[in-house]
Amino acid sequence: MNNSEQPIIDDYDINPLITDEEKTIYEVVCLVFISFCIGLCGIISNIINLIVFTKQGLDSTTNIGLFSLALADLLSSVTIEWYCISFNPLLIHSDINFYPPEVQHLTAGTPHSAFACITNWITAYIAAERCLSIASPLKVKQILTPRRTGFIIVLIYIGITMPVVPEYATAYLAPKFFPEFNKTLVGLAFIEGRYNLGGISLISYSILTFISFIAVILFTAILVIRLKQKTSWRRLSTFDNVQSENMSRRDRAAIKMVIVIASLFIVNFSPTVAFFGAVFIVPEFNITGKYRNLFLVSAAFAFITDALNASINIVSYYTMSTKYRQTFQQVFHRCFKRKSLVDKQQ
Repeated sequence: MNNSEQPIIDDYDINPLITDEEKTIYEVVCLVFISFCIGLCGIISNIINLIVFTKQGLDSTTNIGLFSLALADLLSSVTIEWYCISFNPLLIHSDINFYPPEVQHLTAGTPHSAFACITNWITAYIAAERCLSIASPLKVKQILTPRRTGFIIVLIYIGITMPVVPEYATAYLAPKFFPEFNKTLVGLAFIEGRYNLGGISLISYSILTFISFIAVILFTAILVIRLKQKTSWRRLSTFDNVQSENMSRRDRAAIKMVIVIASLFIVNFSPTVAFFGAVFIVPEFNITGKYRNLFLVSAAFAFITDALNASINIVSYYTMSTKYRQTFQQVFHRCFKRKSLVDKQQ
């Protein structure tokens, strides 16, 4: 391995689009303040989601999908928190033996790309499963059993984490000299063959993000159309009207919740898609390229909507799912009740 003390990027003849000072300001505002607060809410909300879905039981395809989505969002929120902490000036200038903005690349930035992409694909799977359920509910229940759904989710987790291998194979953490601190700290270093393999991870996640993003848009559009068609058909149907109406309400509630989750995903993930699009189109738009500062600032902005996407689903669950709301109140009512009893005894 080439444990060079040279800086990550060489000097360029042109002036950077964003100076180091401007980059620092953007990072502090977007990461240390905004994304950190949202990410903290994401950790709490997804822990709550995991507790609620576990309490309900992982014996249905819907609960397995939503539990897996909450787990991916939790892991995404945790990496967001560490990423944000890494750019806190108080930590950077403290007496530690590593340089956080470089260490975060392998301990926060790269893992977050994987977990966020897992969120994308699980969202796409949930929307696809709901589309198939509308088209042919009986066949789908026979084909997509809870066991098979769990197997598909595991494959998504394993498959989406594979692209990180080239990044960890070509980058590593090692001691290096930092002139601005006049001391040696643990930072980011690369092997000699970095430029042959180093961009594979980023490009792979760019492609995977695009595919999942388009898939979610298509499946959401299909859900909206099919929901309107099913609603119209059931209104015209005279066979067992009461039972049909009850079934229609249950179906509409489930479909609407999936549509809301998918729509929030589309809105919140659009900046990330644009970010990965720039990575894919502009060769020097990466952590070691000519536009490194612009890359890091763009990533900081994208992290805000990433953090929001990983935090907001609990609102949809609580407001749109009666079952979730009842379980939530049952679980946490006991906690509050137990706490009040302890307070009274004291």
